Amino acid sequence: MRIDIPQCGRCCVCIPLRHGILIFGYLNLAFSTFLLSFEIWLTTVHGPEYTVAQSLRSSTVYLYRGVGLYSQMWFYALLYILEILFNILLLIGAHMKRARLLRVYYYYGITTSLAALVSFVVMRNSVSYGRQDLQYKVLELAVVFSGLMVQAYLLLLIRSELKKLDQKNQMCFVNHASEVYADLCDGEGRNPL
Repeated sequence: MRIDIPQCGRCCVCIPLRHGILIFGYLNLAFSTFLLSFEIWLTTVHGPEYTVAQSLRSSTVYLYRGVGLYSQMWFYALLYILEILFNILLLIGAHMKRARLLRVYYYYGITTSLAALVSFVVMRNSVSYGRQDLQYKVLELAVVFSGLMVQAYLLLLIRSELKKLDQKNQMCFVNHASEVYADLCDGEGRNPL
């Protein structure tokens, strides 16, 4: 069964498509930069008993694409540094209308979103997972759902822009000579064929 993915002509129904991608890209870049700098600030304020190497090896809980994960600080920093670099690629591609750069971010977004979703499902189904009360589960599911849906909407916008750029770059010729056109005669005069 084939499902057609919708194409967006505008972002949020009122903003032009490319401008909406730029807005999402700048917001994503600002959010990623803020989270990375905040976490670095927290590890440096931690106290004089920790060195930089110990801080990078210390485990922490972090939020990535709406999914909370428990890992070492260096992995968290690596994810957000890559996020910042790919957001810069998205912004350059959207500003300059470069389909290749947009496509690179599109594939990066799909893989990281799927990886975040899979890690959430695996962590959620593990036996030793933290809190089990209903309010926490609902809140966590809402955060994960909203984070992944915003990312999915951005990917849908990028896909629509890629299709629009591909249509604009293709040359299309119509052969009007092959079309048969005949005027019907009302009975008087000559037969046009």
